[in-house]
Amino acid sequence: MRVATTIMPTGYLMSIMRFHLGWRANSEQSAVRWVWWLPVFCLVEAAVTIFGDRTWNWQNAIVSLLFFLVILAANKVINYIPWTFFRSQWWIERYRIKSDRPLRDFALLQFSILVLLVCGATAVGWCFRPFLGIKYIANSSVIFLLLLVSLAFVSVAIACWTTLPQVAAIDAVRQQAESLFLKASERYDLVMQGANEGLWDWNLENHEIYFSQRWKAMLGYADDEIASTLDEWRDRIHPDDKAQFQLELSRHLDGTTSHFEREHRILHKDGTYRWVLSRGLAVRNEEGQAYRIAGSQTDITDRHRAEAQLSHDALHDRLTGLPNRILFQERLEHVLQLAKRHNIFSFAVLFVDLDRFKTINDSLGHLVGDRLLMGIAQRLKACIRSSDTLARLGGDEFAMLIEDVDDKGDIIHLVERIQQEFKLPFHLNGQEIYANASIGVLIETADYDCAEDLLRDADIAMYRAKERGRGCYEVFDITMRDRAVAMLHLETDLRKAIINQEFQLHYQPIVALHNNQITGFEALVRWQHPDKGLIPPIEFIGVAEETGLILPLGIWVLQEACTQMRAWHEEFPSDPPLSVSVNVSGKQFAQVDLVDKIRQILVETSFDPHCLKLEITESTIVEDLASAKAKLIQLQELGIQVSIDDFGTGYSSLSYLSRFPINFLKIDRSFIQDIDTSSERLEIIRAIVSLADSLKIDVVAEGVETASQLAQLCSLQPTSGQEHFAQGYLFSKPLNRDAAKSLIASGRDCYASK
Repeated sequence: MRVATTIMPTGYLMSIMRFHLGWRANSEQSAVRWVWWLPVFCLVEAAVTIFGDRTWNWQNAIVSLLFFLVILAANKVINYIPWTFFRSQWWIERYRIKSDRPLRDFALLQFSILVLLVCGATAVGWCFRPFLGIKYIANSSVIFLLLLVSLAFVSVAIACWTTLPQVAAIDAVRQQAESLFLKASERYDLVMQGANEGLWDWNLENHEIYFSQRWKAMLGYADDEIASTLDEWRDRIHPDDKAQFQLELSRHLDGTTSHFEREHRILHKDGTYRWVLSRGLAVRNEEGQAYRIAGSQTDITDRHRAEAQLSHDALHDRLTGLPNRILFQERLEHVLQLAKRHNIFSFAVLFVDLDRFKTINDSLGHLVGDRLLMGIAQRLKACIRSSDTLARLGGDEFAMLIEDVDDKGDIIHLVERIQQEFKLPFHLNGQEIYANASIGVLIETADYDCAEDLLRDADIAMYRAKERGRGCYEVFDITMRDRAVAMLHLETDLRKAIINQEFQLHYQPIVALHNNQITGFEALVRWQHPDKGLIPPIEFIGVAEETGLILPLGIWVLQEACTQMRAWHEEFPSDPPLSVSVNVSGKQFAQVDLVDKIRQILVETSFDPHCLKLEITESTIVEDLASAKAKLIQLQELGIQVSIDDFGTGYSSLSYLSRFPINFLKIDRSFIQDIDTSSERLEIIRAIVSLADSLKIDVVAEGVETASQLAQLCSLQPTSGQEHFAQGYLFSKPLNRDAAKSLIASGRDCYASK
């Protein structure tokens, strides 16, 4: 009984250590290791044994020690039993999950075990009674011994009772940390997979480098095809990028830069190079020396391709693929600087503009127009060398940069070759289409400092070529620039003149040949410039046409002429009343609301439309026959008469004369000038007069300056009752408003009064 009473509590104490405090010197499962409890229990056991030896015999002591060794052996055996009941973690989970008050439950458990141990000790002692020959001796020593053992047991039980919640709390923290680590690890894996980046980790101490599976797959390799060496990386970098890559990496490792980042090309398994972005950050020791660097690699090939495409699109024409204006000017700047460094280097610039391309676009559609531009680009490119540059500047404009020109005559031959190419038809959508171009040529380039000036002067030469006619070329000279500057100043002054109302009308009388009576006037615009005085229309009408200023100017002329003639009708009534002829430009006639504006002017001025004659050129009508016919019919319905101006110098088509409502033909002054000396001119006029008579159209001869010319015109008598008229300096020069009024007041026989 005494031995059992000694051994059983000791075994229980060691079980408490094993199950509840996680006593195991090298355990990987315990969160708390109470390694100092082992010697404490040994000392208690030794004290009990030694003290018991004093009251018991030596056999009791040996058996006590043997039981201690048996308990140690049993503890080792329990380590290998797979039952969770013998694991401290199982007890901790039970307390944490199944009990809302673990301290109370643990105390009850300890008390229950204590009662079982007391009962067990009594039973063991009774069983071993015959072997040990124990006699129950109730003395103070035994009572003291039992008290000592009980106190030791209670101390350990209290310790276990107080430490188990700490063990549970620490374990809970450990589990929470493990959960957070797992979540962070999952988040990191998801981020890296989503980012589609390859990882690398370089140990600078042993020079071993880790490449992730994605890093290798980015280059087309399997996981086992790339070794963990730096050469596997470095040898694949593009030779042109390797030096800069190594420089950036070294600068970060020595602390010059805060992080490593470099875009470079790297060799793929298929033999092509891919663009990648490599980034990394070094880990440093206390001395600041890098001992490890890790980072990522991102495939940016698609981004580089997109950037390259954007750069190409920014410098090239999307339709033809040719360089655009920006790239052409850059190359002009380059050759300009090259020519300044090498005096023997020369070049030329050609400016090519298609003629009447708008007509092709409007009639056949923009798709056909685009195909025509692509075909023209191919032909122009075939005319030049690979070292030269062909660019599309926009719309129907092209430019050529011809480098290393040995002979200026070669440039002229090139222009002539281009003209020959344009003589061949383009076959588009089953149609033969002919195109033409005006070309400006700039050969003398030595005095230029700016590419923009080169292009400007080539453009000036092109416009001079257009003035000569379609399909022409012109070589630039300095006088063209002076004229262009003068035209620019003229345009500026012209805009101011419209605002300041600096224009005035002069009136030239139109005379009936059969009685020399004034039947009307032609209203001719003049510009009273504040500095330059009176400017004739030949000097500014062209600029007005080109800039669109002819539209407001033409409306003003029409309104002013109707207003003035209405005043003369009231002051000098006659039968028939005087008429007024007003020129209508091609741009005016092309306006959709032309008829409406004329109708509005007639209403505002209260002018009789039968006394208004509109003079339109042949080229204006044939530009758009259907639209022209519709407008002429509307004008006729208003009572307005229409006159074909400068007849004989344009198309002179009999078809439109017969189909359109036309009242007058005005024979151009170029035919009248030689009528008295050239029989051919006389016969041409005779044919025109005969044609007009047969179509019931009256004829007006302009530019009559001599009596002999008048006599020849009078000899061409009408055969069908039509009237012939004339105007020119022989009768009167264009007169201002007051002079014209005086002429009307003096009598209508203009030739007699002169």
